[in-house]
Amino acid sequence: MFNRIWNMVWKEALQFGRYKLLLVFILVFPALNMLGVAEAVAVEIAHIPTAVYDQDRSSSSRRLASMLRASHLFDPDYYVSSQAEMEQLLKQGTVKVGLIIPPDFGADLVGERGTTVQVLQDGSETLTAMLAKAYLEGASFVYAQRMVGGGSAGVKLATVDPRSRVWFNEDLRKENFQLPAEMTAAVAMLAVFLPAVAIVRERESGTLEQLFVTPMRSIELILSKGLVAAVIAFVGFIEALAVIAIHLRVPLRGSLALLMVLGAFYVLVELGWGLVISAVVRTQGQAFLAAYFWLILESILSGQILPVENMPRAVQWAAQLVPNTHFTVIVRGIMLKGSSLADLWPRVAALGVVGVVLYVLAATRLRKRLD
Repeated sequence: MFNRIWNMVWKEALQFGRYKLLLVFILVFPALNMLGVAEAVAVEIAHIPTAVYDQDRSSSSRRLASMLRASHLFDPDYYVSSQAEMEQLLKQGTVKVGLIIPPDFGADLVGERGTTVQVLQDGSETLTAMLAKAYLEGASFVYAQRMVGGGSAGVKLATVDPRSRVWFNEDLRKENFQLPAEMTAAVAMLAVFLPAVAIVRERESGTLEQLFVTPMRSIELILSKGLVAAVIAFVGFIEALAVIAIHLRVPLRGSLALLMVLGAFYVLVELGWGLVISAVVRTQGQAFLAAYFWLILESILSGQILPVENMPRAVQWAAQLVPNTHFTVIVRGIMLKGSSLADLWPRVAALGVVGVVLYVLAATRLRKRLD
């Protein structure tokens, strides 16, 4: 088995080597893409997942949380009992904003002493953090107005002072938010396009049926065809990571070894979509079109353009089939938050499930096409 796979891998490597200009472009593409990426497009953000640590538990604090929910800008669905619990939710990416209401919030309002509400924000998603900060400043003003208009005696308009503290991306650099997502998209392009045409090339040349006359099974053919593409895509991942971390100064706060291992895992999973495409289409032209269509769809569903939580429920479920959806969260978590495998294991497990389904589907479909 291993000898058959190795012989096919060597054959694929020789074929790639014949197209030197294309190979050079493929290898420099990730770096060029990182250097030329545009700034994130401004979009409307709503229903930001929010955690509330209410230490006051007064009618005033409950009214503040209710007003945030009524604005449809925030979803204060998580009520925690400690700041440590809130910080854990932020680190896991479950919430994007944490609101800490002090113990004497209501009493300080009535006593005209003024009060401070602390806000913790996930800066790894820069656009969301910037808009959340502006939303909260406006919400505090409206809240104070309503308190005065509602007849709460002695409440001054400026007594609610929200003080935001941005985590994970303190300077709110758009590059820190956008470039990790662009890196995963560039790697996905290599990992999908290269295997998408590999099997189709064999079919067009008439050698695919000859290969299956040999003892080689469909899964062995898929593995051998995908291995060379995986190596090239992983080299592209390393290249893009070096550019954004060294030249573009995106911080790497977590484990480099963990990022490399999960990067290799992501490449193998993303290859599955390319192999599925190659097992379905009949010509290389169809393979290019199908791969291009899928990559556009993947960029939309993965949250690069609009956060996944802002999409319709059915679309959110469909986004879970996109490897990029999970790996973008993984990359941002490791680079910006310093997340460990314990924080990221649900995303890693989801990648594994998607990968198994794709490889089984590709092998089954290829065998049926031959039958």
